[in-house]
Amino acid sequence: MQYPVDPDFPRSDEDRELIAPLASLPVRPVFIMGLHRSGTTFLYDSVARAFPLSQLSLYRLFYYRRLLCNARDGQADVDQRKLDACFAALGIRDRKIDSVPVAADEVEEYGFLLRRLGGSFKLSDDTAPLFEEMCRKLLALEPDSEAVLLKNPWDTANARWIAGRYEQARFIYISREPIAVLNSMLNAFLAYLDGPQHYLEMLLDTGNGRKGYRKGYLIWLLMRGLRAVLGERAIALLARPMLARHVAREVVSYRQQLAAMPGNQAVEVDYAQLVQNPGETMTALAEFLDLPLRNVDELGLRAAKPRHSVHPILKAYEASLNRQVDKAMRAAKPA
Repeated sequence: MQYPVDPDFPRSDEDRELIAPLASLPVRPVFIMGLHRSGTTFLYDSVARAFPLSQLSLYRLFYYRRLLCNARDGQADVDQRKLDACFAALGIRDRKIDSVPVAADEVEEYGFLLRRLGGSFKLSDDTAPLFEEMCRKLLALEPDSEAVLLKNPWDTANARWIAGRYEQARFIYISREPIAVLNSMLNAFLAYLDGPQHYLEMLLDTGNGRKGYRKGYLIWLLMRGLRAVLGERAIALLARPMLARHVAREVVSYRQQLAAMPGNQAVEVDYAQLVQNPGETMTALAEFLDLPLRNVDELGLRAAKPRHSVHPILKAYEASLNRQVDKAMRAAKPA
């Protein structure tokens, strides 16, 4: 990807000689689990403000291979300013699909780091060494933190395997009505077609430009062209059945994974209740996480962004979507 200003991302592992001393640090991740567009970002932000947890910020993602050197040399703020200048030069202020701001200190999903340096969005035997190194690095950068807060919707169906590998891991699931998830997905899909997606391209870039995500980019170009010819409503109607099937499958996977999780490692939060009273929800999570809770009256918890009104093509679609979810649940049950 070509940048209007050079962000000076590390081209090699500059932290290589500083990694060994981290081996004694624990791998203690706290995962936010849920479907894409189900409220995981709001839950993540609330938990991050309530507990002593280190996080994967955009600065730490893009400069991952220089983090320890920067901490040692007192240069972290230099690279943070470079990253913010890069965002500004590209006109990036938020994620476009919602009002979540984009800045060096804002958090992002660890799947992008796994893909960037490990070739896959998902945690597996192949990417586990990178994941464990990341957890230890993040703890080292914030010595007062007791665990690492992470989210990656691509790993929602992978939680049982992760729980078996990391006994200290804790999982906070967030549930939301399927029609709200579908509505958010559809609005996000349409927002992606509005114009260039510099932020997403930055996250996906592995140093080879668009070669690393050529298929997705070509589909995006095709859909933009179709929208220009057919109009937004027609594109939304074309996308609705595909997105609905995806939501139905993901809801089934979510429920199965949660049911199979060890009770001492997983808990579920309701999105509506979280939005209504995030402080109360955080208080309830303190015992489960076994972490000290900051004064909830002084947290400065962000308000959830206003919910999009239901897209016109979904106003009479909830019953149909629920039938698809029920059908997928029945098909998933063993004979």
